[in-house]
Amino acid sequence: MNIAIVGAGKGGLSAIKCFNNIKDINISIVVDKNANAPGIVLAKKLGIPFSHSIDDINCNNLDIMIEATGNKEFSDFLKNRFGTMCSILDSKSTLLMMTLVERDLNTLEKINNQISIIHNTANIVEDQLHEIISSIDKIHTVSDNLLETTKVSSQYIKESDNIIQSVNRIAQQTKILGINASIEAARAGQQGKGFAVVANEVQNLSKYTENFAGEIKTILFKLSEEIKKIDKEVHGLDSFSQIQVDASSKVSSAVDTLVKACEENNKN
Repeated sequence: MNIAIVGAGKGGLSAIKCFNNIKDINISIVVDKNANAPGIVLAKKLGIPFSHSIDDINCNNLDIMIEATGNKEFSDFLKNRFGTMCSILDSKSTLLMMTLVERDLNTLEKINNQISIIHNTANIVEDQLHEIISSIDKIHTVSDNLLETTKVSSQYIKESDNIIQSVNRIAQQTKILGINASIEAARAGQQGKGFAVVANEVQNLSKYTENFAGEIKTILFKLSEEIKKIDKEVHGLDSFSQIQVDASSKVSSAVDTLVKACEENNKN
């Protein structure tokens, strides 16, 4: 259907906005003597033919002419000139149509606002989901680090256990040597001075024991450091979990905003 809009003021502007979005309706021309009329400006922007004179209206393929000026005398003039060539909506019909158009435009605006809100909400949801996915990946990394740290700690514990066993063996040997040295010294009397060698060995073994004790201390220190690392990683895990909580909160807030906006538009 081909239509012509005569009058590019508020009514004509509304008509252009409405009919331009309808697939089966073609706006053949918009006419207004005011070159700066809002409808003329919009027609230029949309690529719709426009003119400042009704003489440029071609009625050969025109179905309906919409008189959007609201002027009864001008409406009668259009009927007298073009009434036999196409259907003409007079001022009253145009006013009724413009009222309906304005209502439809308001409805469209509300729908567009809702779509915009939905679009923004979708973007927020998508961004927050990316945050959640990213934090989950980090949590997996932390878990792997925890497993590796635990493995290292277990190895240190194993090494310290081996050393402790060695210390126990040395302690047993030292004890036995001490007992034997005491027995032999008692038997030898003055000759017991020869057991000074045994005493030296016992002292050496004591030194070895001290060295092993030092190694145990070092290993336990390393174990303590690894435990600190575990504690740090656990705190990091808590932080990543908080990111998930915050992201979920933002998503929930965005959805609430969407629901409230829809409710407000429905009320209006």
